[in-house]
Amino acid sequence: MSLPSLKSLFSKRNLLLYIFITLLPAIVFSYLLTEQQTKKIKQEYTHKAQWFATFHANQIDQFIGETIGRLEMLATFIQIQRKELNRFEHILLTTQEKDIRFSGFYWANPEGDLIIGSNELSSPVNIFDRDYFQAALQTGKTAISDAHIGRVTGRNIITIATPAIYNDDIEGLLIASLRLDHLQIVIEQSLKDENITVTDSKGMSLIHTRPNTARTNTITSSIDVDRLPWTVTAHLSPLESNLYSKTFLSYLAVSLIVSHIIFLFIQYFLLQRHIKQEKEQNEMQKMRLVENLAASTAHEIRNPLTGIKGLVQLLSEKHKGEKEQFYFTVILDEVNRINSIVSELLLLGKPTAQEITTYNANDIVEEILPIMESEANYKNVEILFHSTTNELPISCVKDHIKQVILNLVKNSLESMDNGGKLTILLENHNNICFIKVKDSGSGMSKDVIKQVFTPFYTSKTDGTGLGLPVCKRIIEGSGGNISIQSELNKGTEITIQLPLTIEK
Repeated sequence: MSLPSLKSLFSKRNLLLYIFITLLPAIVFSYLLTEQQTKKIKQEYTHKAQWFATFHANQIDQFIGETIGRLEMLATFIQIQRKELNRFEHILLTTQEKDIRFSGFYWANPEGDLIIGSNELSSPVNIFDRDYFQAALQTGKTAISDAHIGRVTGRNIITIATPAIYNDDIEGLLIASLRLDHLQIVIEQSLKDENITVTDSKGMSLIHTRPNTARTNTITSSIDVDRLPWTVTAHLSPLESNLYSKTFLSYLAVSLIVSHIIFLFIQYFLLQRHIKQEKEQNEMQKMRLVENLAASTAHEIRNPLTGIKGLVQLLSEKHKGEKEQFYFTVILDEVNRINSIVSELLLLGKPTAQEITTYNANDIVEEILPIMESEANYKNVEILFHSTTNELPISCVKDHIKQVILNLVKNSLESMDNGGKLTILLENHNNICFIKVKDSGSGMSKDVIKQVFTPFYTSKTDGTGLGLPVCKRIIEGSGGNISIQSELNKGTEITIQLPLTIEK
């Protein structure tokens, strides 16, 4: 794939990440929050509208109740003074002047003829056909009409008929016309933020406190009046026309900030992972290069070394002088040292095919325990060996595992110049064999730990830097892994994990 296409792919991936991690979650989250907030506002204003509707319904009930009480008292007084109709007329006029809620008072006989009234009657008026009049006659109780236009005043009114009873007979009825415009004024005086509409049983609007400017987002609540077949509806307009969009945009702004922060963290994480992957790939490439170089170099070195070693041995047989023998010994030691390094290079390079057999890890360590104890005694180090009672079967090349453990023990002993303790522990956890080598030596810094498995890296003056890389190669080749925990001046613990061989 070419470089431009790689860049294109990377850009598309970033764009998709941006859409699915930043934009979409911010929009969805903002929408859900806006819906929740709008629902909450609607619930609050619905409760508020219910309270206003109940309040004004009770206000109308109270107003009608007070009016009926006043009329019944007036009817009782008129009944007492029933022989003096002229005085009735004066009382009705006076009452109307003092209480502006009334449009007029009238006295009607049982046949429905209006005999006298607070308003001048230009022509005879009969209300016998009115439902409220018939209801008052039949029940002997106060009756209230539906809203209608008064025959005398021409106003929009409701009429209340209260019978005057004497000796169980209805002598007449006191008729009062109640002004709806005054009732509207009473309601408007107690208004706050609401708009009140009063409708009758037929749905006709009787009272409307403000012009009908209700919006689509107006919240309403209705309740029936007890004394009248009316319904009081409270209208509230709490929401601005663009409040939903404003709320959504405010939530969206906050959500975008949060989602962008998350996006940046994810981008940072992906970048770090990309860098780590590139670093691992570079390390793998370097390791392959080192392995190939080590393998080819080892073979090239071993061939002439074999010749040199043979010739030195021949010369040592010919020259028996003490000085010559000393030189030959030094040469052979150095040749053997080079051979050991070459062997490590061969292990570091591509491994040759060797027979893998199942061994008990306890037995492998016990076989080399005398060698380790001998070295430890020389260094004044105490070795503590803890094996398991159960077998630890592992599939490996026995000599390679021995080499690993001896190498680790050698490093530990070299870190304890003034004596100390060296613990070798074998454990079994979840079908994994743990081999731990723990010392009380000088320890290593974090920077050193990061590089100890890098070929040719060493902190020793005479080290080759191949010991731990070879150990790592052997353990990983056996299907396990090796890890190091260390702290300066406190010691080091190296843990080898090898899978146990489970017989089927």
